[in-house]
Amino acid sequence: MLPFPPAGRLAVLLVVALAAPVQAQDSTTVTLAEAVARAVEQSPEVRRAEIADRGQALAVRVARAGRLPTLDLQVSPQQRYGLGFDQTTGEVVSQTVESLSAGAFASVPLYDGGRTRAAVREAQFSRDAASAGLARTRQQVALDVAQQFLTLLLDREIAGIEAGSLADAQAQRARVAELVDAGARPRGDLLAQDAVVAERQTAVIVARGAVERDEVILVQLIGLDPLTPYRFVGPDLARLEASGLLDAPTAPLAELLAAAREARADRRSQVLAIEAAEAAIGGARAAGRPSVSLSANVGTGYSSLQQRVVGATPSLPVTLDDGTPVLVGGAPLTFPGTSTFETTPPFTQLSDNRSGALGLTVNVPLFDRYQSRRGVVEAQIRADDARLQLDALDRQVASEVQQAVVEARTARARLDAAEAQVEAATAAVRVEQDRYRLGAGTLYDVASAQTRLAESLAGRAQAAYGLAFRRVLVRLAVGDVDPGALAGMLE
Repeated sequence: MLPFPPAGRLAVLLVVALAAPVQAQDSTTVTLAEAVARAVEQSPEVRRAEIADRGQALAVRVARAGRLPTLDLQVSPQQRYGLGFDQTTGEVVSQTVESLSAGAFASVPLYDGGRTRAAVREAQFSRDAASAGLARTRQQVALDVAQQFLTLLLDREIAGIEAGSLADAQAQRARVAELVDAGARPRGDLLAQDAVVAERQTAVIVARGAVERDEVILVQLIGLDPLTPYRFVGPDLARLEASGLLDAPTAPLAELLAAAREARADRRSQVLAIEAAEAAIGGARAAGRPSVSLSANVGTGYSSLQQRVVGATPSLPVTLDDGTPVLVGGAPLTFPGTSTFETTPPFTQLSDNRSGALGLTVNVPLFDRYQSRRGVVEAQIRADDARLQLDALDRQVASEVQQAVVEARTARARLDAAEAQVEAATAAVRVEQDRYRLGAGTLYDVASAQTRLAESLAGRAQAAYGLAFRRVLVRLAVGDVDPGALAGMLE
C-alpha cells in the first residue's frame, strides 16, 4: 500500500483524535482468533448442533441396551372389603381382607431377528452424521465471524483513506488561501475548496458510522455483552500483504473438487445418513422374523384369610345318657372337636408361599396386517431420498468450489488493477497540484484528482480484503479448514 503524504498522516491523527473519547474508556481487546473461538463456543446454531449430537449419542446407548436383560420388581399391597364365609361360625359375614404379593421378573432376549443389531448400526451412523454436521456448522459460524471481522477492518481502512483525503483537502485549502491572498487566484476558488473540505468531512463521518455499525454486528455475532466497550484488533492491509495470503497460488480445480469430496463435513454427514437409512431397512425387515426370549420369575404372598390351627385339636368322648363312655374294642369312642384358628404370621406366609417359574418364549409373526412390509418400503423410500440429497449436495459442492475459485481469481485481477489505478491516481494528483500552483490548472481538476485517488485507495483496500476472504472461502468450500486455523490464515 502506498504511504500517505504528510497531510495523510495528519488525517490519521485526526481519526485517532475523533475516536479518543471511546478508547479512553476501559475496553476489552478482542483478536480475530478470540472472536472466532468465542463465536464457535456460544453460537446458538452450534449449541443446537451440539444438543442434536448429544441426543444421537444417547440414542446409541439406548440401542445397545436392547441386548441387555430386563429386570422388574413388583410389590402389590391390597385391602378388599366385602362378604366372606367365617369357618368358625359357619356364617357369611362382612369382613376386610388384606393381602400382599411380591415378585421379581426377568427376561433375556436370545434372538430378535437382528432388530437390535440394525438399531445399533442405524443409531451409530446417525450419531456420526450429527457429529459431521456439527463440524460443518462450526466452520460456517467461523466463516461468518471472519467475514464480518474483515468487513470491520476494511471499513477502518476506508475511514483512514477518507481521513487522508480530508487532510489533503485541508492542505489544498491552505495553498489556495495563500494564492488568493497573493492575488493569483480569485476568491471563488477558496469558497469552492471550502465546499470540498466539507464534503470530505461528511465522508469521514459516514466512514466512522460504518465502522461503528460493523462493531455492533460483530458483537452480536460473537455473543458479547453490548454494554461493554471492545477494541477489535486484526490484521491491517500491510499485514495481509506480508502474510503471503494474497499471493498464495490456487490449486487446480480437479484437485480441489477431489479434496472437497473427501473433506466436506456436510457431505460426510449425508453419506452417513444414507448408511443409517440402509440400516433402518434391515431393522424393518427384522420385524417380520421370529424372536426367542428366556424369562424367569420368583415371588411370594401374604393374605389375612390364610389361617393355621392353634394347639392340639380336642377329642370329645361319646357317652350314653347316663354318662357311661361308649367303648369300641375296649377303647373309648371319641370324635374331634372344634379347632382354634389364627391368622398365619406374615413372615411365615412369605416363607411358605414362595414360588418360581422359568420359561422360553418363541414368537413367530404370522400376519401383522402388512406392518412389516410397510416399514420396509418406508425405510427404502427414506434411503432413496437420502441418496438424492447426496447427489444434490455433490452438485452444490462442485458449484461452490468452482465459484470460490473463479471469485478468487477475479479478486486477484481486481487487486492488480486497483494497484495500477492507485499509482496512476497518485501521479495525477501531483501533476494537477503542480499545474494549479503554476496557474495552468483549475481547482476543479485538483479536486477531481484527489477524489479519484481516494476512490482508488478505497478500491484497492476493498480488493485486498476481498481477495483475502475469497482465499478463505476456497478453503471453506473444500472443507479442510478448522475454525481455529481459519483465524490463523488471516493473521
